[in-house]
Amino acid sequence: MISNAYCIIRETTEDRLDETESLEEAIRIARSLVREGQVGEPVSIEHRGKIIRQLVLMHDGMVEEEAII
Repeated sequence: MISNAYCIIRETTEDRLDETESLEEAIRIARSLVREGQVGEPVSIEHRGKIIRQLVLMHDGMVEEEAII
């Protein structure tokens, strides 16, 4: 595990899918994984133990960022 890494997590299974040192790269990887998944299945980016971004595939095929509550 990389110190200060951005971890990409599939929320439905809580699987850690990848990690990178760059937020931009983490967003690119997460978007790609969301497109491969099912509609409504969130993929999150975690940094230092906190979820900082969450992406989901919409019914129209668009990838949207969801609000983190």
